[in-house]
Amino acid sequence: MRTILLSILCIAAGHSMLFAEDAAESKVPTHTIEIAPLFFGPPTREYPFADEMTEEKLRTIFDDMKRDGINTVLLLGGWGEKVYYPSEILKEPSKVDWYEMAFKMAQQRSMHVELSGVYYTYLDQFAGKQWDPGKDLTINKKVFRELNQRYGHHPNFWGWYIPHETGDRTHRGDIMVILRNLPRFLKELTPDKKVAHSPWFPSRITLGEKEALTPAQTAAEWDAMLNEIEGIDVYLFQDTTAPLDELEDYFAAVKPVFDKHDAELWAVMELFYRFQDKPGIDLFRSIPFDMLKRKMEIISPYTKRFACWEYQTHLNPESKAPGAKELNMAYRQWLDE
Repeated sequence: MRTILLSILCIAAGHSMLFAEDAAESKVPTHTIEIAPLFFGPPTREYPFADEMTEEKLRTIFDDMKRDGINTVLLLGGWGEKVYYPSEILKEPSKVDWYEMAFKMAQQRSMHVELSGVYYTYLDQFAGKQWDPGKDLTINKKVFRELNQRYGHHPNFWGWYIPHETGDRTHRGDIMVILRNLPRFLKELTPDKKVAHSPWFPSRITLGEKEALTPAQTAAEWDAMLNEIEGIDVYLFQDTTAPLDELEDYFAAVKPVFDKHDAELWAVMELFYRFQDKPGIDLFRSIPFDMLKRKMEIISPYTKRFACWEYQTHLNPESKAPGAKELNMAYRQWLDE
């Protein structure tokens, strides 16, 4: 069984986060995925989330995640006015407190929980509209404060996730309004909790040939951005936002930059297909295990901490997505070697 840490959170409830200096003491299998998002309805507009969540289904997901080495769950905060806990801030809260249920199920399985902000107007840009970063900042401050009041007492609460993704300063609107302000707010709210964020690479398969940044340009851009960002501890780059044959070049370029700014560099293993010749994804077909293993091997010299997008659809043995059961079977066999 392989042995090294790859997680965003520590295994045992009540213990502190396992960072690189703790790796030698970890008994977690090597090169595994240890953090996964968890959602109770569509995490974004394009998801055809047909099956209604039940307590039984949630318990099964937790059991499968535990079996597959997941020791941390990220509770996604919803989008627009919709959230999956009884919020008094937003207009479409869940009557069921799925978050409280998830915290308890996670603690029973020695798993930690990370809480996310919300895509308030952020997803409007993907519908051809403008998003309002100032409004998202205001709403998210209220939501994070409410989340801390409701769930901050749990011993397996790790910290926060800022969901507003970015690749540079010029795309996704004025994303720096969020990144200059929200991490500092979170550090003031809970100084002892970590803050995570998941950027993408501005490559030719995310921006197209004309607007793409080279690995060196990406590194220079992040060096400049990190001079303006204070309070984010962990950056999890989405791996397939760079072409597979250029993936190592991008991680090799940005790794020294994040080291320079004392920020942890981790990776999100995207378990769906992304086109290699143009921007575009096949979001609901799982990749084969050989492709996952290859990506992990490419990235492992630069980080050995892996999350995924996302377990429920692509690595869950109960999933109906094409290829998901096969990926899970091969992944479990590899874990058990």
